[in-house]
Amino acid sequence: MGSDHPPRCFVDDRFHYCPDAKFLKQKVAKRNSQNSNLSARIFSGIFFLAGLTVLVLIGISLGKEAYRKRQIQKEIDGLQIQISQMSQENSDMENLIGYLSSTDFQEKEAREKLNLQKGDEKMIVLRKDAVQPNNQPEKAESAVAAPEDTSPNWQKWWRKFFAAKN
Repeated sequence: MGSDHPPRCFVDDRFHYCPDAKFLKQKVAKRNSQNSNLSARIFSGIFFLAGLTVLVLIGISLGKEAYRKRQIQKEIDGLQIQISQMSQENSDMENLIGYLSSTDFQEKEAREKLNLQKGDEKMIVLRKDAVQPNNQPEKAESAVAAPEDTSPNWQKWWRKFFAAKN
């Protein structure tokens, strides 16, 4: 019998259900399969949500690590630029130290700041008031200074190039 209803029995002119063992087993198996199907759905839903949660957490973790890596790389690049600048400054300082410790610089400083000279050198000091035009020695009578030319510069150049020669 292919129906879901159990066979009917007659007892005392009334209909009663007469369950047989096979029918009861089928009914129990059907209920168990429905319950197991429902529990399988619930389990698969929970499993799906748990997997999705794990994937989201892994994605967030990877995003944080990528951001951290990018920040560290920026810091490394900045430090490398700073290293190259420091290396350049260091080489400049070494060159300056080399120049300052050279004998040429020391002689130049001794001449300019300390007014020193080498043993075979003679120092000549020219004073402005001691120099006379035409290399004539100073005379006490001609203490009057020549008048200073206050004409504009362009006139001085004009006279220099276009004035008649005597």
